[in-house]
Formats: sequence, structure tokens, C-alpha cells
Amino acid sequence: MTFLKDDILVLQRYDGIVRLVRNGNLQPESVLDVSVAKDGERGMLGITSNGSQVYIYFTAADVDAGKAIENRIYRYDWNGEKLVNPVLLKTLPSDNFYHNGGAMTTFNGQTYAVIGDNGNYGRLQNKNEDWKNDTSVILRIDPPGTYYAIGIRNSFGITVDPKTGNLWDTENGDDIYDEINMVPENFNSGWMEISGITKNQTLIDSLPKYGNFVYSNPEFTWEKTVCPTGIAFSTSEKFAQTDKVFVGDCNNGNIYRFNLNEDRTKLIFNTADLQDNTLNIGDSNKEILFGTGFGTITDIEEGPDGFLYIVSLSNGKIYRIVPKEFADNIAQSNGGGCLIATATYGTELSTQVQQLRELRDNYLLQTESGKSFMDGFNQFYYSFSPTIADWERENHIFKEMVKITLTPMIGSLSILNYVDIDSEISVLVYGISLISLNVGMYFMIPAIIIVQIKKKI
Repeated sequence: MTFLKDDILVLQRYDGIVRLVRNGNLQPESVLDVSVAKDGERGMLGITSNGSQVYIYFTAADVDAGKAIENRIYRYDWNGEKLVNPVLLKTLPSDNFYHNGGAMTTFNGQTYAVIGDNGNYGRLQNKNEDWKNDTSVILRIDPPGTYYAIGIRNSFGITVDPKTGNLWDTENGDDIYDEINMVPENFNSGWMEISGITKNQTLIDSLPKYGNFVYSNPEFTWEKTVCPTGIAFSTSEKFAQTDKVFVGDCNNGNIYRFNLNEDRTKLIFNTADLQDNTLNIGDSNKEILFGTGFGTITDIEEGPDGFLYIVSLSNGKIYRIVPKEFADNIAQSNGGGCLIATATYGTELSTQVQQLRELRDNYLLQTESGKSFMDGFNQFYYSFSPTIADWERENHIFKEMVKITLTPMIGSLSILNYVDIDSEISVLVYGISLISLNVGMYFMIPAIIIVQIKKKI
């Protein structure tokens, strides 16, 4: 995922497509379509941008889902609607379907990319053997340059701290010890000889020499692998997290938040178990756990609005993380926040809230009739929904009553999953039918019951 002003470009990993998100809506037409291999860890692997120039890292194939040729990094121009004028900047090995890397980042006009070992084991992997170039490294792509770092088993996340200019990465261990590293120039991450934190200076000194690259321990490591992926810093005062770094994982759908020391070169912890900079098996992750339920996280980026955006490959969604004090106003200004349902079910990620959002985005907003309805509905809905949502957060019994009230309505909306809504007429027909059904459930049936009870009395 990368931002071009307020637009978002996001990769569809397995089909070679780049999609545009504009004004919060996924546009129907792709902005780029290339042939990629999709087995294992191949596919559309990384994207970053510098102004109107966009860089894409993918595993090229002769046909869609065909045999892998190689990994390639292209630079494109963004014309506002399409990615055009491709320039091939770098070819990289893809001999094996694993450890192809792909994460990229841009800072101060320099674009960086990372590739894992790709099944190669030589000097770049700290072995005194022949080796294949351009594996286990962070590369300078544009403008081109020498290796920035070596000894990387595999990585799905690199970024630059905008306050210091320091490069950071996440790295995936083998069976143990995933890592977060601050990556100075000429950094050796230690793979295949060292994973996690070591105090064995003899082992460090025995690493094969490659240029003037120097080993240093990671800033943090997980003993039990979580598959860390995207990594991002927050610079916005609105988010109020400017002294922290955020990391997503693939295995658990977690987002972790780490406190930085004063000079932003180390991570600091309050919990005694974490002060060795390792989450050992059996240690609590409560101090660093920021959020969960995001599925297979592939990227974290700070958006131009100052909030964090999360890409979930397994859920097929982009999430925006917004502090509570901004949430209601943003939802109202976007004309689509399900404030009452979110308060009722506890999270925007709940099945019920997502069902309401999909009804809005996939059906109502696809037609002029639906858009007109939403305009009128929003004016009415936001006149009272923030108050109701606040009452729910303050009163558990009231929240449960609202949940009971909403359940029949949300259930009735599932009917739309089994019909075709592809015209103005169909929106009107099904819309009126659902309104009538809900009026019957909420008003007519109770009224009939009350009348019958009165007759018996």
C-alpha cells in the first residue's frame, strides 16, 4: 500500500493487479495489471512511492499464475488514473518460492528494497561458500547503490524513522526468534549463524567478513515466531504516538506498539520479562499488544490524515486506526460510520458492522437512488446516533437492549446476499421491500400483539 496525496494504491498479491482507493471507495478498474507467479511467497510483493513516481516489486511470470521468471522492481509514473511509463530498475533472483522479500520504502529521495535468502547460502548469509548476489540484502534501488545491509533471512517490512533517518526492519526467523532491527548502513543481521540476541562475542567475531559490514543485536525478538510484517512510525500529533513504533504480524493478526528511547535507537519496556528485549515463551505480551483481529497483516503505513492504515491479506481489507476522540466526527464526515452498531458490538471489525458497511458500499452507493437515500439517511441518523453510542458505552444494560433491537434488522439485510442489485429499479424494489419488512417487524407485529392482549383483557 502506498499513498498518493489522499489516494491509496494497494496490491492484489496473487493476480498482479494494483487497485485505487479514492475517497474511501475501491475503484472498479485496476490501475496496473501484470503477469505474476503466485506460488508460495511470490506475487505482487511491494509498493512505495516518491511524489508521483511509484515503485513496484513483483515476481514476473510469462502468463498469469505462470512459472516464475525472476523478481523485478519497476518504476512507474502516476498520471492520476493509471500507472504508466514503466522503467525496469532491478532484477532479483526468484529461484525458490520462499524468502523473496519485497518490502520497500522511500526516504529523502532514496528508495530501498529488501530480499531474503531465496534458498541461497553463501557469504551474504555468513557462510564461507560461493554465493548468489542480491540475496539476504537491503538494496538501494533508486538512485542505485551498493548493499545497505546483509545477512537477512527474510523480511516483510522496512521503513525509515522520519525523525532520525534511521532505517528499521522486521525479520522472520527460522523456527525461533523473529526480530525488529534498527539497520545502520553496512549492517549485518547475522543469518545463517545468529538469530535473536547473542552475548557470544566469539560467535560474532567468527562471522565471515564481507566488506565493512558489522553485526549488531536486534532491538527486539520473539522466541516463538509470530511472522512480523509491516512496520511504521507515527508522526502525527492527532494520533499522539510519536515516540512509538508499530509492527504487524502474519500469524496472529496482532499489531504491536513499542516505546522508543529518547534518541530513538532502542526500544524500552516497563515489564520485567521484556527488559531483556525478548518475548520468551511464557512471557506476557500485554505491554506491547496494541490491537488484534486483523488477520494476515501485510503492511502498516501512516496516512496523510495522520492515522495508521493496515492492510489485511486474509480479510481483503484496509483498516484505519483512529483515536476515539476523532472516530465519531470522522465517521459522520465520511457519511458512513455505523456508530450505534460499532458501540453495540464493540468493534468496527465485528461481522455485524462489516455487514452494514458492505450493504452501503456494495449496494446503496453503486446507484444514484442509493446515494440519494444515504444523503437523507445520514442527516437523520447523525442527529441522534452519537448520543445513543455514548449511552451504550456508559450503560451495559442499555447496550444489550440495543443489541436485541438491532438483531432482527441486521438479519433481514442478509437477504441482499441472495439477490442481484444492478439497477436503479432493483435498489428501489428491494429497498422498499426491506423497509416494509422492518416496519412490520418493529411496529405492525407489536401493535397486533398489543391489540390482541387488550381484547382478551
